[in-house]
Amino acid sequence: MKAVDPKTTAARAFVRSLNILLKFARLYGYDHVRTVEQFDSAWRELRTAIPDSTDAGLLLAATGSQLLLDGVPLEGAPAEKQFAELLSAAGVGSVQFFPSIAQDELNRFVRAFPTGKSKPAELALQLKAALASARGIRINEICFVATDSRAKEAGMAAQLAVVSLGGDSDQFNRWMNDPQKLLEMIAAAQGSKGADAPGTAIGFTGGPADGSAPASSGEIGNASVENGPASNASSPSSQADSAGGFGPGAGAGPGPGRGSLEPSEAEMYRILTALTSFGQVAATGGAGPSGSGPGIHEELSQLPVRAQDILKQALAELAAKAPDHKPDQSVLIQLAEHLAIRFALERFERGEVKVNAVRQMLDRMNHEIENLRKILGAHEDKMSDAGLLLESHREILDRQFWAAVPESGKRSVLLSEEAWCIPPKNVQSYVNDLIKRGEVAEAVSILQNYAACAESEDSDGRKKAAVGLSQLAELYAKTDPKLLGEALRHLGLRLSVEQDAELQALVSAAFVRLSQQAATDRCFPAMEQALDLVAGVETQRPGIAQTLRGKMGIEERIPEFVEEALRARQTSSGLTNVLKLLPQSTMEQLASRFNRCSLRDDAEHIANLATDLGEEAVQYLRSTVRGGPVPEATEMVGLLSKIDPQAVEVFLPGRIKSFPRISQDRVVRQLSSSGAPGRCRILLKLLDHVDPLVMPMVIDEIGVTADREALGRLMNIVDGDLPAGAGPFLRVRATEALGRIHAPESVAALKRIVETKKVFGWAHPQELRIAALQALEKLDPPWARQFFAKSGLSRTDLTLAPLEMAANCKFVRQRRHTRIRLQKPVVAFSMNLNQNCRMEIRTVSLAGGLATIDRHLPPGTPVQLKMQLGLRNLQATALLRDYRGQGMSFEIVDMNLEERGKLRRLLADNMSPAGAEEETAKPIVASDVVAAR
Repeated sequence: MKAVDPKTTAARAFVRSLNILLKFARLYGYDHVRTVEQFDSAWRELRTAIPDSTDAGLLLAATGSQLLLDGVPLEGAPAEKQFAELLSAAGVGSVQFFPSIAQDELNRFVRAFPTGKSKPAELALQLKAALASARGIRINEICFVATDSRAKEAGMAAQLAVVSLGGDSDQFNRWMNDPQKLLEMIAAAQGSKGADAPGTAIGFTGGPADGSAPASSGEIGNASVENGPASNASSPSSQADSAGGFGPGAGAGPGPGRGSLEPSEAEMYRILTALTSFGQVAATGGAGPSGSGPGIHEELSQLPVRAQDILKQALAELAAKAPDHKPDQSVLIQLAEHLAIRFALERFERGEVKVNAVRQMLDRMNHEIENLRKILGAHEDKMSDAGLLLESHREILDRQFWAAVPESGKRSVLLSEEAWCIPPKNVQSYVNDLIKRGEVAEAVSILQNYAACAESEDSDGRKKAAVGLSQLAELYAKTDPKLLGEALRHLGLRLSVEQDAELQALVSAAFVRLSQQAATDRCFPAMEQALDLVAGVETQRPGIAQTLRGKMGIEERIPEFVEEALRARQTSSGLTNVLKLLPQSTMEQLASRFNRCSLRDDAEHIANLATDLGEEAVQYLRSTVRGGPVPEATEMVGLLSKIDPQAVEVFLPGRIKSFPRISQDRVVRQLSSSGAPGRCRILLKLLDHVDPLVMPMVIDEIGVTADREALGRLMNIVDGDLPAGAGPFLRVRATEALGRIHAPESVAALKRIVETKKVFGWAHPQELRIAALQALEKLDPPWARQFFAKSGLSRTDLTLAPLEMAANCKFVRQRRHTRIRLQKPVVAFSMNLNQNCRMEIRTVSLAGGLATIDRHLPPGTPVQLKMQLGLRNLQATALLRDYRGQGMSFEIVDMNLEERGKLRRLLADNMSPAGAEEETAKPIVASDVVAAR
């Protein structure tokens, strides 16, 4: 049976303890005694999960509201889901714990989590700062943007001094949040600068509709520009007509190369810094921190003319897109994002930078935009306080950039070797669009290329491709199930040669996720390939392969696959191949199902499926019966006897003597139910090695086989040659077995038992003579009728004869004796237990019955029963069987023959002809077996 992985158990316990620890920290603080104790507990569990002696670490990942442990989803409470959502919103894809982790590093990791209200984005920054020098913990982000830890915080722009533009702060805020008003302010600044520096202003006419323009914008005239002849003033609407890029625009003359409005990277950062400064002024209602800083006009006038023109053109585009747009605090942020995305897009389209460089560029510009967001983020603060998780700023900027990339650009990047640079969300969105348009072949090509990035020469590319494949598992399965197998192949090959411990963990997690998706979607070829790849990894890295097998989720679904195969009757080749690769788990499930079968056809189908699994699967059965643990060997006997009875005949007799009585009993019942042709020979070999209480059942099952091979041994037992420990009750069972075999050779022996007399009375016990005469009624009816008159037996004595076994019964077991429902329940007490019990018997036969019991006893318990029949008592030895409804079944395994005569008379007195006929004609199923015996 499959053992529980102690590492997995300890890892799951660590995740729970970590979540509780963070909760205690929020409630009590980090220095509280309960928090300290919980930290110690979490540390111990982490060390148990990743001891110093191992090379493998622990990967705790988050995707949406789902926590994953080494790629395996954890089923957690709402608290665990909130923890996963917090990590996801903070842009933390996973946390890698290495075996070299120190307790101080875990302490720094825990203390990085805020105890009060804070934005998710701040968590990522705090974790980075806390673990900057840590070697045992690594934070993996999911933004797919290269970061430079050496870059300083771009906070200088947020600290620029600002001053008021007027006494009315509400009026000023309306100006700062309206694209039209901002256009007027920029034009005013250009005009004021142009008075002292001709040739640097753009013509502008008009002013604020309400006449509230600042005094510095009083007179604005036309002037010439730097790169061409003077251009007429342009309104916001005319600016919108030329929107779409940084090419020739207002004030820009034609010429080769770049247009005059195209900024350099340094100029773009200067523009974003200025927007941050504007946001600071807007946040203070137009008044700077000290009340004496430079004004907004002066700030604008300090920008280069080309930067002012770019701002003006971008504002014109925003105003043209939403002319009726109400003032909104997000205008400055939209403007900054619009400029950053357009700048990066145009550089990418011209081929000046590759897609991975675009990611780095966007990341650097995002530092400036984040400062602006912090200043104008009152709305986000409210949503964060309400417990709502927002999309990270980097994700927003990246998504907007991807949406602006033209179709040809998207396709070329996704089909290039740098496809790993594209975040999985963007890949999924684009592929879904292709599928909707019917371009499935193109979608398949893109996903194939993305999977190939798992073997990229760039380590960062392999890392991002592995994380991306984990998130795109469902898309691969939905688009084309064959893609799962191809992606698994790339990951499996990489896993065999990957040396970096962090990458090993990420590739393993992706491999596990895709394997689980294949199992969920019943993609059997992909599952087969995954198992083959794990076998290949096992030759080089056994530890990793063993961990993968436990997490892939395929073995856990073997019961479902077996059930599916049995329902289908005609098993698909893909499913059969998967089951062949997992012979142990599959055979355990098939053996368990075989032992529970009640219909012969179902048992035959299970045996055929087991045979189809090949020699390796059958060899597992043989090795288990030959030398496996007793419980497992007991369960495998039935199926192996059906497939390979010779192996059972060789291995089982030498082992069964060491089995406990309950296991011996179960082995005998399985052999009988298997329907194997050679089971009679096996039972004969087991007879001398089993417990005396099991021997009557062995004889009974031998009789059911009706195999003439048992005649010699049965007649010896009838004549009194008993196995060691057996009693007269076994002779009665052997006599009944001879009657079922219908062998003429046994007539003489049976007549001798019936006829033999001694000086006073008959030589053999009455129960033995009754059984022999009942057998002769089948073998030699004329003689039996003639002798009955002088036999000294009554017709009532012969009423309860053993039932005939139907040759082609559809059930694996049939009723052996007539079952009688007593008119009045019989009370029985146990006499051999430390704490005896009371039983109330309502249904009984000569072989056993059903009773309600006043306390629970495990199946297989031997009980010495004392039944109260009025003033008489009746004693028997029985084995308790399974519970059925409100009662427990029992089987009589030994009984004094005089006591058996009392039981026969009790049954005869309670039997009505109609009731007996109904019970006799009814076949039994597996749950009726014991009660009917």
